[in-house]
Amino acid sequence: MFRYTVRTARFMVRAFFKARRVERKAKNLPEKERWQMGYEFLHTESANLLKTTGSRVIYHGLENLPEKPGALFVGNHTSILDIPALISVMEFPTAFVAKKELDNTPMVGKLLKMIGCVSLDRQDIRQALQAVKTASERLTQGINMVVFPEGTRSKTGQIGEFKKGSIRIATAVGAPVVPFRIDGLRGVLEGNKGIQIEPRQVHIYFGKPIEVADMTRQQQKKLADDMRQIVVDLA
Repeated sequence: MFRYTVRTARFMVRAFFKARRVERKAKNLPEKERWQMGYEFLHTESANLLKTTGSRVIYHGLENLPEKPGALFVGNHTSILDIPALISVMEFPTAFVAKKELDNTPMVGKLLKMIGCVSLDRQDIRQALQAVKTASERLTQGINMVVFPEGTRSKTGQIGEFKKGSIRIATAVGAPVVPFRIDGLRGVLEGNKGIQIEPRQVHIYFGKPIEVADMTRQQQKKLADDMRQIVVDLA
């Protein structure tokens, strides 16, 4: 455990300086080029990070990943490592709906902005509605979006209640919805004594894309109501 903790700490220091260089290169690029550069950097470094922790991530249902970008991925939130675990397997630029507090986190805020992430302030209804609109626009611009409808990381391993507004990101523009479920990742970092890395076997499941473009409003509402159970049933 100690060995992997030291390895991961060293990796994070190196990645921090790499990220600063990439951020400087990308900041004056047009928006789509900046998103692409940010995605390529995080796609590679995310995979390297997971290897550095000594964990084995097993992906199920990769055949369900859409062949074109612009899908909304909806699933449970278990760890700060959820984002690298997902982005490392995505074939297209991918961004996240992230809590606004991350905007001010050193380097993290800049990286999230660089890949097109959308900040969400749940305490500000007007801003939250604008965030949904912006996330929908990202889908039409060829960016995959990931949303964690629980709104926070589960500390128990149980999948919490899903906030239903997240599905509107897809229904507003007729984008497909891909459910996913993450199991076992929380034990790699969170839940350990202090800041320690414990290698784990992690399973990530992707369900079949759900086409919402031709759904009635009633069907869309039912999907929002059923989304948590769809994710629960993936494993």
